[in-house]
Amino acid sequence: MRRGAETLFLGSYVNRIDAKGRLATPARFRRALDLEKGGAIYCIPSTDEPCLECGGSEYIETLMASIAALDPFSPERRSLERTVTAKITEVSLDKEGRVVLPQRLRAHASLGDEALFAGLGHSFQIWNPTEFDNVLVQEEKVSGQAKLSLRNPTPAGGAQ
Repeated sequence: MRRGAETLFLGSYVNRIDAKGRLATPARFRRALDLEKGGAIYCIPSTDEPCLECGGSEYIETLMASIAALDPFSPERRSLERTVTAKITEVSLDKEGRVVLPQRLRAHASLGDEALFAGLGHSFQIWNPTEFDNVLVQEEKVSGQAKLSLRNPTPAGGAQ
């Protein structure tokens, strides 16, 4: 399904975590969630980075479909089902657009009094801002090379 830019999680934002553990979700991300069915945020501790993998219901549906496409008896599928599905946490937005992240999620991402939301298009991540800055330095090196292999996409329903 082709989605407009207004429904994508774009940009990066740093917000404070208050004494009660509440974290304001960026307005841009709230708008993207409002355009999805349900409007909930689902967070999963990353299996390979110190961050939280997050998105709306479409993100979770796509993730679960990707896992279901694996061989039903493979150890990889079983492992992903257990580590991803069992750790998904739905967090609700209050009327001010804040979420309360459970302590186990904050600990996984080493969140203190600030959190960085990093848009990934159809999903987003929540990071410790300092850790994200360190990771981004390395990612920029890789992305410079990756950019060279980009090609124009084929328009839907036709040739270029």
